[in-house]
Amino acid sequence: MQVFGILCSTGAALFWAAAVIMFKKSGETFSPMALNLFKGVVTLLLLVPTLWFAGVPLFPVRPFTDWLLFCTSGLLGITLADTFFFMALRRLGASRWAVVDCLYLPCIILMSTLFLNEAIGLKGIAGALLVIAAIGADACSGSSAVMSRDDFWAGLVFGTLAVVMIAGSVVMVKPLLEETGVLWASFVRLLAGVAGLIVIAVIHPERRVILGALLPSSAWKIVLPASIVGNYLAMLAWLAGFKYTLVSVAAILNQLSTIFTFILAAVFLREPVTLPRMIAIVMAVSGALLAATAV
Repeated sequence: MQVFGILCSTGAALFWAAAVIMFKKSGETFSPMALNLFKGVVTLLLLVPTLWFAGVPLFPVRPFTDWLLFCTSGLLGITLADTFFFMALRRLGASRWAVVDCLYLPCIILMSTLFLNEAIGLKGIAGALLVIAAIGADACSGSSAVMSRDDFWAGLVFGTLAVVMIAGSVVMVKPLLEETGVLWASFVRLLAGVAGLIVIAVIHPERRVILGALLPSSAWKIVLPASIVGNYLAMLAWLAGFKYTLVSVAAILNQLSTIFTFILAAVFLREPVTLPRMIAIVMAVSGALLAATAV
């Protein structure tokens, strides 16, 4: 099962990188909130029959604390984190987001140390600092000249919030994942996440625009496959990786999405491959891997 977990974590990285490219295109039509709600609803519609075919009950008898933790994980990792992710992606672009996304691994390792008693040392701290330095190098390289400074720093803040919340949402349920089916865990997190998005959408001043994303349109040609690949397939593979292997190992393999995203952004979005950005990517990935050697 360790091998299966490794394959799932690697697959999650590839699925997510492909989805980031499609979501970047979709973000030109949908707002971040609308895009998040759409992908959540699509995934929920796919996940419910998946559980039914697998013979997994949707609402089994489980301790209240299990429901509370998984629902909180969904609100944190889907309702909030994914919305912040789309806000960051719209401002930063796919390749620059790939640099910020390298904060994911140090965050996972730091939280695993604080809450799961996994050891971290100077290497872990140095790795995190190297990732932060990479983001700073990209900011000062002049490669952000195509966007305003306000957009760059807003994207950086939103991206950092997204990564921290995503990391926290999986670390908080890691002990439960060891004794819980991946399908059911995905369903509860997603149900809570979508419920949170619907509540926000209903009270939002632009609720008609947000809810209008659920009506068929030409934008579905991109956002529908992006939702299937990036949320349904990637989410199942992501949680399965954390279930069947160590948190640190899964997080390292998830970080491959940085390289995948950088390559795909250059090929399909024609985002510039500049030397400063390549250096930032190398620094960020090196920092993430250095942090990983601390566990």
